[in-house]
Amino acid sequence: MKGSVTDSTKQAIPGANIRMIAGKDTLSTNTDKDGKFSFDQFQSPDFSLLIRSIGYRPASSTHSFKSGQNTLQLKPILLRPDTQMLKEVVIEGKIVAMKVKKDTLEYNTAAYKVRDGDHVDQLLKQLPGVEVDEKGKVTSMGKEMTKIRVNGKDFFTGNVKEFIKQLPAEMFSHIQVVDDYGDEAKLTGIKMGEPKKILNLVTKPGRNRGTFGNAGVEGGTNNRYGFQTSGNVWKDDKQIGLNANLNNTNNSAGSTRGLYTSGNYRNHLSKRTVGSANYAFNHNLNENKQFNYIERVNPLGTLYTTNDNASESKSSGHNFDLNLQGNYDKEFLTASLNGSFSNGRTNSSSENIQKGAIRQDLYNSSNSNQYNPSLNGNFGWGKNFAKKRRTMYVNLSGVLGSSKSDQDMMNKIGYYDQKTGAFIKDSLLNRLVDNKSSNDQLTASVSFSEPLNRADDTVSTKNIDFNYVFSLSSTNNSLQTRVRDPHGVISFVDSLSNVYHSTFLNNNFRVSYRYGSKRLNYTAGISLQPSSLKGSYEGRTDRIRQNTLNFSPSGNLNFVISPSQALSGNYNGSSNAPDFQQLQPVADTRDLQNVIIGNPNLKTSFNHNANVDYRLFDPAGGLSFQIGLNTSLIQNQVVANVVLVGDSLNNLKQETRYVNANGNYNIGTSYTLSYPFSRNRFAFALNGNLDRANDVLFTNGKKSFSKRFNYNQQFSFSANTEKLSMTAQASYGLNANTYSLSNAGQTRNVETWAFNIYSRFILSKSWTLNFNSSKRINSGYSIAANNPLLINAGIEKTIFKKRTGMITFAVNDLLNQGNGLNRTFSDNAVTESRTNGVTRFFLLGFSMRLQDFGLH
Repeated sequence: MKGSVTDSTKQAIPGANIRMIAGKDTLSTNTDKDGKFSFDQFQSPDFSLLIRSIGYRPASSTHSFKSGQNTLQLKPILLRPDTQMLKEVVIEGKIVAMKVKKDTLEYNTAAYKVRDGDHVDQLLKQLPGVEVDEKGKVTSMGKEMTKIRVNGKDFFTGNVKEFIKQLPAEMFSHIQVVDDYGDEAKLTGIKMGEPKKILNLVTKPGRNRGTFGNAGVEGGTNNRYGFQTSGNVWKDDKQIGLNANLNNTNNSAGSTRGLYTSGNYRNHLSKRTVGSANYAFNHNLNENKQFNYIERVNPLGTLYTTNDNASESKSSGHNFDLNLQGNYDKEFLTASLNGSFSNGRTNSSSENIQKGAIRQDLYNSSNSNQYNPSLNGNFGWGKNFAKKRRTMYVNLSGVLGSSKSDQDMMNKIGYYDQKTGAFIKDSLLNRLVDNKSSNDQLTASVSFSEPLNRADDTVSTKNIDFNYVFSLSSTNNSLQTRVRDPHGVISFVDSLSNVYHSTFLNNNFRVSYRYGSKRLNYTAGISLQPSSLKGSYEGRTDRIRQNTLNFSPSGNLNFVISPSQALSGNYNGSSNAPDFQQLQPVADTRDLQNVIIGNPNLKTSFNHNANVDYRLFDPAGGLSFQIGLNTSLIQNQVVANVVLVGDSLNNLKQETRYVNANGNYNIGTSYTLSYPFSRNRFAFALNGNLDRANDVLFTNGKKSFSKRFNYNQQFSFSANTEKLSMTAQASYGLNANTYSLSNAGQTRNVETWAFNIYSRFILSKSWTLNFNSSKRINSGYSIAANNPLLINAGIEKTIFKKRTGMITFAVNDLLNQGNGLNRTFSDNAVTESRTNGVTRFFLLGFSMRLQDFGLH
């Protein structure tokens, strides 16, 4: 027997309790997210139903099967709102702030402070293990939330940053952090690969619709101005949204101007089919100045390079997205088509001064144009068979991608005597480089799950799962290099040009056993991955022909030890082919101080990834603890072989080539501990991470290691009262890197102490004061950098009867001490970057916010 439960507006009611009495049997279930329910394997042809849901009147009904009838589809059962007024009853009980539900971590919003006018982003900042940065990026245990949903359904564009600042916090009863394995896992239960973090907001009854939008203008010092507007209509599955913004900033490090506009539409195409369409356009202008300091180690010593770079770029892009999703009783259908086109122009100049083992100067100027169209398609079909828990899912996807660039580069190289340091000569070189490439991919997969235990087993489920994935990718690349002499004569350089074709074929056969129960769910299986890589070069007789066979176990675990603690784990393995740059045997000389030459004999690498997570919550005291361990190991990793070669002036230059090597691994852990008190108005939190990595590299054919160690620790205190929202943080970070080459010098350590405070004072119903400050103390950098004290402040005044208007005044970096300081590692190089500019500005703005999320 199948049925569904709806309200008076024909909207599904999820979570309604259904009790069935059929003869001597009494069964119970809850409706799913679409308001549907079903019962099977009962004997009596006559039965009665009792339906209950909070906020609605109970309903009951009696039904019978006709003689010989085995399946019965009921008409939708209507529940009417319970509007009876009761005397006031005050119930005092302990609210459980957090709960573990298999792949979901659920927060009860009633346990946290929600002020009048708060939006979801302000609520998220109170949740243990969840962080929201100044730009609206939301992370849970260090992993970014990639999508937002409401009541388990896709919400407009799914942009997390955009909607957490628009949706009122008071309309949601729960916030969920979901480990999402995709549509296939929802249908079949087969979970493969790493899940994505999804933010799901659960509304209070009747709050699944509304209209909302805003418009605002702002202007300030340093030629800073902006305009933005948006409007959205939301009626559960029916969604219409428009958005546009324009902004301009300017300081001594460059200027940025951006225009963005988008529109989206989602609605039912039929009773069980939902379609959506999205389009977005962007146009950007960026000017940037940056200083880099680079150290490259090799057996002869260390190369020290300082780089002053200035660039100006213009780009524009179009993106569209079409989606279709249908749920037809025992069948599921999804289809999507999305494409993008971007083009841009970049002008840049740089000055490179190289000292140490090689003394050389390099001055570059470059003009380039880029074109990048792409088209992606996906189709998925799934079916639940008559036999309970027997499922099948088929998926087909394709990618058509291409890029084209033309670059006009002028280089001036200054050569020096390596012994005396005396200047020898300048060399001028003007190159015209055209690069065209296409990367097409076809992927097909099929999964089948067969139940092993009886359908009436209500304690556990046991399945054997079969999965096959076929993946074929094709790469074509054309690199054409020409040289223009001082007289303007252009000649083709055959030795720096090539046309390359390659195909990578990968098969993945997987069989696994899956067990599921209320508390314990696990999968254990084996995976066999044969792959083939083929490639050829026009004008060359050598060919790439490689066949690889990889074997690995696979599995995942989810153990809900209790409603307050859970343990989960995952392991997967995957094959990866070398990219074009690593394979091409022709020199890429666009960076004359680091020429890149590929290796056509590279093998396919294989990645092993595993993670374990543990969560513990105290329902009584609110204490929460989360810890995760992540590891990765790569076999046949493609690594750099940095060599020094001589030139016609008895100078040396660096070349990067590639080889396969073992020994690359990474192991890391992160944790968060939170202790709230005084009814969650105050909280202490301790979180941090520890990472250890071993990277293999070669210098002049000699194997060496780069050992990286990162340690970060942060202590914070937060307060959330009726008038105050405040977080104070103190953190310490250590970034250490050691090269195994004996002459590479001592370990390079960079240490950073940071002290931050973020506060929001509610002065009255219409006045709000914001104050943020941070102090950083840096040590260990090779480039000069200050220890900035940043002070930001602002005041907000709401106006009009319903406080729909707001006037804001803000100051950013009052002392003008900001700078961008960064450190990265790549092969044998350590790069430190600094971006300086006028970061102090004053900003005045006005905005209007219109919204109606009332009960419907």
